[in-house]
Amino acid sequence: MKELIIMNKLNTISICVLMSAWFFLIFPSASFATMIDFDDVVGSEVDITNHYSDLGVTLNAIENPFPLFGTYPSQDTLPTIYGGVTTWLQDFPSAISAPQVAVAAATNETGNAGNGGILISFAFDVVSVSLIGNDMGFGTSDDESVTLTAYDAMGNKIGQVYSNTNLDGSYDQTPAIISMSGIRYVAFNYTDSQYGFYAIDNLEFTIPEPATVLLFSLGGLLMLRKR
Repeated sequence: MKELIIMNKLNTISICVLMSAWFFLIFPSASFATMIDFDDVVGSEVDITNHYSDLGVTLNAIENPFPLFGTYPSQDTLPTIYGGVTTWLQDFPSAISAPQVAVAAATNETGNAGNGGILISFAFDVVSVSLIGNDMGFGTSDDESVTLTAYDAMGNKIGQVYSNTNLDGSYDQTPAIISMSGIRYVAFNYTDSQYGFYAIDNLEFTIPEPATVLLFSLGGLLMLRKR
């Protein structure tokens, strides 16, 4: 009887191991994506710096001087925060997901909202961040482009992407995405050879969910059922 119980346990463990190996081959990992389009906020120039903290996201304003050309010269450590981030409704038909977009708060130097970049901070590591850069300008006569710079939990630069391809349409709408492990912060900067007004829309981030969590749960259930 004792030997039979031991054999049953060994058989159960073997099944769990085989299923785990199969699961890793078919489903190496799972992930969860979250989209923020800012359209849940009512009103223009509403402070949303901590509005999405329940999702683990904080938004802050960072410097972004202009005119600039090409890739934004991001620093190797986290940029300095000078203020918060607000919604923007007023005469902004270029929003990719109407009606709301998010803009940096006004600086003392310019007095205009939207003249700064935006630092997106996460309460956890993410593996992908994408967004749409928005500008009020028509056409492509000026150098509209987006730079995303990723930083790790220690605030060190770990990667950068540059995008200058606009979506079809009259307005400058520039999508950008950065993907790598260990992202804790992403700095959004917008280069413009003429006038600078920087906004973001459709912010999406992806959180990895290791398959090992599912495997251990599955294995535990199988062993309990066998017992």
